[in-house]
Amino acid sequence: MKMIIRPVIMIAICISILLQTGCWDQKHFEEIGFILQMGMELDPEGKMLLSVTSPVVSPDVKGKSEFLHTSSESLVRSSRERLRNVAGKILQGGKIQLVYFSKDLAQKGINEFFEIYLRDPENPLLANVVVVDGSPKEMLELSLDYKDKPRPAFYVNELLLDARRRSNAPEARIFNFSILSYSKTIDPVTPLVRYDKKNIEVIGSALFSGDKLVGELNTDQTMLLTTLMGENEAGEYTYRGSALDGNARIRKGAILLVKGANRKIKIDINQNVPSIDIKLQLKAFLDEYAGAHKLDEKDFEKSLEQVIANSIKADTLNLLAYLKAAGADPIGFGEIVRAKHNQYWKSVQWKEVYKNAVFNVDVSMDIETYGTIK
Repeated sequence: MKMIIRPVIMIAICISILLQTGCWDQKHFEEIGFILQMGMELDPEGKMLLSVTSPVVSPDVKGKSEFLHTSSESLVRSSRERLRNVAGKILQGGKIQLVYFSKDLAQKGINEFFEIYLRDPENPLLANVVVVDGSPKEMLELSLDYKDKPRPAFYVNELLLDARRRSNAPEARIFNFSILSYSKTIDPVTPLVRYDKKNIEVIGSALFSGDKLVGELNTDQTMLLTTLMGENEAGEYTYRGSALDGNARIRKGAILLVKGANRKIKIDINQNVPSIDIKLQLKAFLDEYAGAHKLDEKDFEKSLEQVIANSIKADTLNLLAYLKAAGADPIGFGEIVRAKHNQYWKSVQWKEVYKNAVFNVDVSMDIETYGTIK
């Protein structure tokens, strides 16, 4: 019996080996162009201008990237196919790390350009979405000549990562941008960058209503926004008021490193108008203070905490007024109304009643460390 089973097993193994696909669909690394960055904008004729960069893979060339661009009235996929005719390689989108949009294109809406990512599993949904103050094509082209910077895609990735750590820019990926823009309760927000011949700079965030760009914030405002969104891990707040001793100086204000933020939001509906109460409890370190103080130590600490809290409250109210006027709701007030006041939510157009919302903000500041010099 054993003598019969053994040959049967060997035959089964041989058949299995023959049926294996092997490496019939292998792709040679040298023949592929891995797109790392993709930029989209409108050309002077109103056509879509697509720009990409991909690393040059060659033993003779190190750290160089290839830059390609084309204009098209058609689709993103067809534009990429046209670029293949120039590249001489099989351009693959599976390694795309960054997708850039110009401000004029973002104002018209950008969700339609993500369809290729949502349909084709080859394209990464984790790619960063970034709005460029200027031309993505020009930025990609100039960045190839940054002699003291890493390869452009890696350079921008590092910029965004550092900015997110300091709450100077939000995190925006293709998948969560699409989800939020379709949700109708929370609007997406993306990093905003600008460039010159030497650098690319993160300058804040781009605000969207649905998938259309409606406004922008600087890095200070973005830090407050991420705090209101409940996403602030650590950020820097600049107080620009006068010193407590009242003396004028060249140095003015204070810098605080916010290390902890507790956010509470309560929404009531009063006479068909949303009343939004926001309570912020912040913990911070005093990093720099321009001025001496005439008060005793405890009075000085309490006074400084109150002054900073009042400043943050004023800045927060200004930020909320700007968001309301722009029609952007990245904090998710609409989602809270939908969850807590569902009948009201169904009876109104949220973006219309949002324009009339009343905000009440309460800020408390606990400066835990004043440094070794008081």
